[in-house]
Amino acid sequence: MKKEREFKIGARWIALLGLVALVPTRVAGLPPRPNVLMICVDDLRPMLGCYGDPIVRSPNIDGLAARGMLFERAYCQSPQCGPSRVSFMTGLRPGTTGIYSLRDRFKFDRVNGPAFVTLPEHFIRHGYHARAYGKIYHDGRDDPQSWSTPASPGRENEILEIADLKALEGLPFEKRAAVPTLIAPRTDCPAWQSPDLPDEALYAGRMTTEVLAALGGLKEKPFFLAVGYRRPHLPFVAPKKYFDLYPPSPRLLPAQTEAPIDAPYMAFYNAANYAATKGRGRWGVPLDPRDRETAVSWNGFELRSYQLVPDHGRLTDEMVIQLRRAYLACVTYVDTQIGRLLEGLRREGLAGNTIVCLFSDHGWHLGEHGTWSKMTNYEWSARVPLIISAPGLPPGQTRALSELVDVYPTLCELAGLPIPNHAEGDSLLPWLRDPALAGKTAAFTQFPRKGWAMGRAVRTDRYRYVEWHDEETDEFKARELYDLGSDPGETVNIAGRADEAVVAGLSKLLRARWPSVRP
Repeated sequence: MKKEREFKIGARWIALLGLVALVPTRVAGLPPRPNVLMICVDDLRPMLGCYGDPIVRSPNIDGLAARGMLFERAYCQSPQCGPSRVSFMTGLRPGTTGIYSLRDRFKFDRVNGPAFVTLPEHFIRHGYHARAYGKIYHDGRDDPQSWSTPASPGRENEILEIADLKALEGLPFEKRAAVPTLIAPRTDCPAWQSPDLPDEALYAGRMTTEVLAALGGLKEKPFFLAVGYRRPHLPFVAPKKYFDLYPPSPRLLPAQTEAPIDAPYMAFYNAANYAATKGRGRWGVPLDPRDRETAVSWNGFELRSYQLVPDHGRLTDEMVIQLRRAYLACVTYVDTQIGRLLEGLRREGLAGNTIVCLFSDHGWHLGEHGTWSKMTNYEWSARVPLIISAPGLPPGQTRALSELVDVYPTLCELAGLPIPNHAEGDSLLPWLRDPALAGKTAAFTQFPRKGWAMGRAVRTDRYRYVEWHDEETDEFKARELYDLGSDPGETVNIAGRADEAVVAGLSKLLRARWPSVRP
């Protein structure tokens, strides 16, 4: 959607000539030129002990939250890996980058596109050494200019042998995941697996060991270290000992599993117009659901493209329990690796001079709304964990609205670097100092249904408001409104019967963010 880009050609060149206009200032209480450790966990929703979850075991992330600032209401700008990562790594919203989903080619057009420097590239320009491990940009789509040395590959290369899928089909659910297989290709891969192996037999454990080995050599100059953990992204694979922490139980079932009442089908249908076609050498074939029942039945393409999950239809409670159990096992496995990483900082004497920022690229539905995966504009998909621990700043938690696009200017200001003019987020330093301050008026998320409509969401203190417009003409198609004060699960779309002044005000707020949208 070219017309949605917010930078005009002339403005791009003006910005390019003066990307950095602000003078760097040292933040009182922080050491000079502190290191930065940025940890991005793929598909991690705020299902953590520090966010009040009573089941998950996440002691290391919880410990980081106890030492830092926990942002209770943080939101991604796009609920899919590729566009979200481009957004927080450039400090630009999807409407500026023009990257809305994985179908949009990942390419930094530094000539005709908006003027910017990436977050690590900006640190390099100010004397930092920048290095990346794991999944920071999307698979195979790195930006070499962002790093001082080539990034460590983010793709997994597991040591397990592939299994006979027909043999798997005959096993009970609880035994299927224990059969060795290969992570990828997805159409030949079970959705969850629990091999009885040590942590370092899987990629996250090996990658953490590699990062720990490198820490000792990162003391000559300040560093910007980005570490991207892939789990709990599908497939849900973790050593068996982590699965054993979560015995199958009905208490693992989600509390709310129905599609929102009166919501347009495009809102919760996250299959990106495709239905699973397992074993045919491709991910899918076009599917154009014209009614709500079809949309619900084929919902959750990403999950359904893996083996052991039916192509369509409602999942049984038994399978839902196994999937949620597997997700939790992956969270705890990654939490353990993060604990190793943080302990490595302490062991190398780096903890007292390192800012740690942990977040996820987006949320994830685990059966809520009858939906699986991300790719919706709902709270489950848009809300993310965000924890920032900076030496010299007090711990706490804040309910102020925040966005992933805020990470860029925040890390700059904490490190005493100037904030580039192109950055579209806001520094969170005021809330790191005083969590009781009032926050943003709204947080914004958007995601398209390719070929149908673009969904744009506004999250305010009380409401989530979504408008759907034709992708090409921006003509209005549908709207949603959820009162999160009385309906935190977003179960009923009240847009058709809410106070007209409320709807008009939220629509005006949306247009202030996206001026090209037609009423």
